[in-house]
Amino acid sequence: MAKMLNRSVQGALALAMMMTAGAAAAQDAPPALLPGLSGPLSYNPKPMTVDVAGTKLYVTAIGSGYLGTQSNTTRGVASSFADVSNAQVIVQKPEGVLQFLVQAGLYSHETLGLPYARATSYTDATYGPVPQAWVKIAPSSSFSIQGGILPTLIGLEAPFSFQNMNIERGVLWGQENVLTRGVQANVASGKFSASVALTDGFFSGKFNWLSGIVSYVDGPHTLSLVLGGALSKNYRSTFSTPTVQNNSTILNVIYSYAGEKLLVQPYFQYAWVPNLPGIETTKAENWAVGLLAKYKIDDNWSLPVRFEYIDSKARAGSAANFLYGPGSNAFSVTVTPTYTWDRFFIRPEVSFVQASGIVPGAAFGSNGLEKSQVRGRLEFGVMF
Repeated sequence: MAKMLNRSVQGALALAMMMTAGAAAAQDAPPALLPGLSGPLSYNPKPMTVDVAGTKLYVTAIGSGYLGTQSNTTRGVASSFADVSNAQVIVQKPEGVLQFLVQAGLYSHETLGLPYARATSYTDATYGPVPQAWVKIAPSSSFSIQGGILPTLIGLEAPFSFQNMNIERGVLWGQENVLTRGVQANVASGKFSASVALTDGFFSGKFNWLSGIVSYVDGPHTLSLVLGGALSKNYRSTFSTPTVQNNSTILNVIYSYAGEKLLVQPYFQYAWVPNLPGIETTKAENWAVGLLAKYKIDDNWSLPVRFEYIDSKARAGSAANFLYGPGSNAFSVTVTPTYTWDRFFIRPEVSFVQASGIVPGAAFGSNGLEKSQVRGRLEFGVMF
């Protein structure tokens, strides 16, 4: 089990998440390099294979779209929309000493409490049409090194909607980096596993972020300690590189229980940023707690829920802004009943975010003055 825990995004938790599908036979498991899933969605256990010069490559595809609507829409964002959430192909070589994975296509990483961006615009403004591509050298089952465009070690939720139990990522996820360029080393021994990565943080192009994760697995229980942050200041500012978060340090404590029908994942997150004199902001911090849970009703139906609270500890004025202005806080709840059949899925979602202590202009509504938002989403698609 520990061997699988150092694979990729949320590597320390991916196997525990997948255990909710039951004790499937080894021959029915998909290839091991695929990005981790929290369920209830699942990969095709027998993906298409292509033989290239005697090397077997596995091909997995995800196609999904969704409809959305929300209250108190931000200026310039439609109150209702239809869009693509995933149109991607994953090619991987998971066997041998030299392994690799390439993921390509369109996607949208939607986050609660933040304005929606269409998949074409989001892909172009963030990680491009190849959001993941890395090579892995695995001389043994207990040690490996990988490099390229990697998923972060930080946090609980994963980048793409098909990986998560909810369609939209939560407000805690909005403080974390997502995909990052760099190198990562992985080790495993018995019930323990660990990974350490040197990367460019929030896709900044400056390799000054150091992250690590240590996990302990005992049956259905997983406990992980995650720490990552900037080693030096970096004032780059783009859509995918927010200056405050890119200069922060983040701590996670994550527990996961994966039973036959029930998955429960409470976690704690703390982030802080130092003085940034170049942009006239002073140090600030935030702490947050989240609870993700999923109950498997039967072979087709599951009920995932998520609760979160985040508090930005800072004085108003020139303090760094983590949320809806210095000193603001927010609570969220998300419910995503999910139906799966064969390789197909459909899932409606209702979410609510309530903010307090906002700075006028930084919250919801056309003028940024509203303190709450209700969203409805419907995602449907196929994974083959």
